[in-house]
Amino acid sequence: MDIQSNQFTSTRAKILAWMLVLIASMFFFYEFIQMNMFNSLALSFEETFHLSALQVGMVSAFYFLSDSILLYPTGFVLDRFSSRKMIILGMVMCIAGTVLIAEASNSWFLVVARFLAGTSSAFCLLSILRLASQWFPSHKMAQVSGVVVTIGMLGGTFSQVPLTLLIEAQGWREALRDVAWIGVALLFLMIWLVKDAPEHKRFAALQTDQGQIKVPFWQSLSLLSKNKSNWLIGMYICTMNLPIMILAGLFGSQFMQQAYSFNSMRAATISMMIFVGTIVGSPVLGFLSDYLGNRRIPMLSTAVASLLVFAFIMYGPNLGYAGYLSLFFALGFFSSGQVIGYPVTQESNKMTLIGSALGFVSVIIMGLPALLQPLTGWLMQLSWDGQMQNGAAVYKLTDYQHGLWILLIGFVISVFCAWALPETYGNRIE
Repeated sequence: MDIQSNQFTSTRAKILAWMLVLIASMFFFYEFIQMNMFNSLALSFEETFHLSALQVGMVSAFYFLSDSILLYPTGFVLDRFSSRKMIILGMVMCIAGTVLIAEASNSWFLVVARFLAGTSSAFCLLSILRLASQWFPSHKMAQVSGVVVTIGMLGGTFSQVPLTLLIEAQGWREALRDVAWIGVALLFLMIWLVKDAPEHKRFAALQTDQGQIKVPFWQSLSLLSKNKSNWLIGMYICTMNLPIMILAGLFGSQFMQQAYSFNSMRAATISMMIFVGTIVGSPVLGFLSDYLGNRRIPMLSTAVASLLVFAFIMYGPNLGYAGYLSLFFALGFFSSGQVIGYPVTQESNKMTLIGSALGFVSVIIMGLPALLQPLTGWLMQLSWDGQMQNGAAVYKLTDYQHGLWILLIGFVISVFCAWALPETYGNRIE
């Protein structure tokens, strides 16, 4: 490992490693458009397919359902096979999912298309972080994870105001066709430039590398499930990710339009600030964690801050456009403490099980939103008075408060998980 550390000190090695991971991260950029575009499309789908908030939440949740089913098997495969090939395969599936949604003729076709699109997500962040673990030492992974997530959030940002503008200018179907062509361009770039680290230069080996022991599927699952840290990390990242999964990715724009009477562009801009805050917060908090050599304190403090900010959004006074821009930015910034959970996952498991560990944790991260998105819509409908406009349900502030209390409970859970998590100090625990 000392030889590898010396290799990483060369400027050329650093530049190559960063270039490869940044290009691979464009898969996360594109996947995050797919994951969060329902926030911009929700009203269009309600009007086109005559769906309620509960039904939109259920359709969106099928993405997370298929994703969570495949995450652990994908992580297991990544410990044995090329991350590059998995990235390319996942990107092809993601583009196909975009095209299928654009061509949906009814709500059932939309469900199937959303389910198929979710399968590509299982390949996304896992394959990028597994690739990064080959090219970067453990003590740099919080910074790398922060940058990868930042690029993903840029895709989330695109899925808000820019996609809203495309939808208003061309209609939602044509807008999604344009998104598909963007994916094709990125795919060719990845095929050309992304590659795995040579076996003798990998910081985290694959199980197929010379001298490594292959761990069977069920044995690796048993090892990972017995590790308390994996459960705590999964719940922490999941609950800290809820502002993106439920607000920015689904109900945020609708919430701002209906509860506070902002127009569609202002509402989309406010919702987008969660991504902007995460874009800023992810690299800053990742660097801070690596610099301090501490994981637990930044995770705990950002969880507490997220809880306080969201409570003020939901139950504080009406602060107007500038006020909500600031609050949603702060929510994105502090909730980006989730990025520290990914290097903690790698540091809490054996290096040849990194892919499997990330897959195990990601099942929790992505599986829970599959339940919480429709649950949020169902809770909103409990107090809904039946008011409709242009074929879409109109909800009041109290309806959103009934549904979004899930985030408050989530942040309380994230505080507990960060408090209970063993400290790794940026080093792998074998």
